[in-house]
Amino acid sequence: MTPALDRGRVDPMTDVRALTVWLVLPALAVPYVRRAKQPRAKAFAATMLFVLLVFLVGSALFFGFSRLLLALGLGDVLDGGGWAGVFLVLVFVAAFLFARWMIKRPPWDRPAPK
Repeated sequence: MTPALDRGRVDPMTDVRALTVWLVLPALAVPYVRRAKQPRAKAFAATMLFVLLVFLVGSALFFGFSRLLLALGLGDVLDGGGWAGVFLVLVFVAAFLFARWMIKRPPWDRPAPK
């Protein structure tokens, strides 16, 4: 089988690992968010905001920077495990810090719309 066709295969364990990560990370976020949130914010809302922002910002940064590297012809850099790991850490640390900043902000003190 040619390498190009071999790349199209999906390892079932990859799906299991990805599902495990996406189930464990929100579960681990609950105790962190309870400690880190703004005291006036509701715990459930802060947790949902944190998980949603980590997912959305992390995905946007990952796909945006991946497309940028491919457009610049530097896509081969991510083939090696070391640089790919550095890339993932930078993307998800930025997403984590943004989500953390958002849950620490005080809630708006605006009146409800009529």
